[in-house]
Amino acid sequence: MSLPRKNNNQQHGGAKIFEAANGLDEFIKTLEKDFFAEAKIHFTYDRKSKKTDLVLDLSFNFGITESLHFFTNGTWGGMTFSDAEQKVSSTFGKAFGELNAMNNFSLDIAETSFHFKDTSIIVSRIHDHSIPQEIGNILLKASEHFVYYTKGLTEMPYEIFVPVFEDSTPNTLGPKKGKSGYFDYWGLYFEEEAHQVMIYSLAKKKLYEVDLFLYE
Repeated sequence: MSLPRKNNNQQHGGAKIFEAANGLDEFIKTLEKDFFAEAKIHFTYDRKSKKTDLVLDLSFNFGITESLHFFTNGTWGGMTFSDAEQKVSSTFGKAFGELNAMNNFSLDIAETSFHFKDTSIIVSRIHDHSIPQEIGNILLKASEHFVYYTKGLTEMPYEIFVPVFEDSTPNTLGPKKGKSGYFDYWGLYFEEEAHQVMIYSLAKKKLYEVDLFLYE
């Protein structure tokens, strides 16, 4: 099994790209207001594709339990619930769409991290614009499955990776491009037993122990 880690070898655009991204201040203000968070953004630029990726960090002064309480009450993240489709949309997606529309170059979010006082949720891109499109539904699943991935409310993982993918190699899990799988498997780090790593199956609502290797 392999879990994603940030790639620190990409070219950082720095201030030049920051200045060129029209509407970035408005985008950040929307996230901070609706998520009650402090937002930080880092840029990476792919010269081959001429595409600018954003790595977004949201930091909170409360725990995930409080955030999910706000979420289910519809007072966090600018969420709109659709009872008919059982899906959630967020001002995150709308604000990011407006940010893209204001610029003449391609912007996307490669990774978004939610840093709560008691855990972090790290969401990785699986296809173009997958994070702004699915962030509401990911948070909905984090709320619905909370009792299961916390081992019956007995232990909080200190990091949650969304997603990890089933690999073609027997008995392994790893990233697999081109497959939509935010709601299949998540990777969890626990403090006990020398940083125990487990895989959570959303379909089966079960935790599995796995061997871990990290890759850059």
